[in-house]
Amino acid sequence: MGGIYGVSIGGLFAGESMFHTETDAGKVALARLVEHLAAKDYELFDLQILNDHTASLGATEIPRNDYLQRLKKAIARPVTF
Repeated sequence: MGGIYGVSIGGLFAGESMFHTETDAGKVALARLVEHLAAKDYELFDLQILNDHTASLGATEIPRNDYLQRLKKAIARPVTF
């Protein structure tokens, strides 16, 4: 079993924590969440910390000004589950 939880506001999902009880199950949960957020046209998925693990899954840092612009746009959107 594995999962990720966080907070969703409009088109923003801010991940708080990942967990797993089986090897790589957290990675599977994260990959599925990324698919879900893309299908729902989320503007921003904030993982909070870029590390080797999240970078290996495709995470990238963006400049602060870009982040703040995207955040403003994201939270103004209606909620879509």
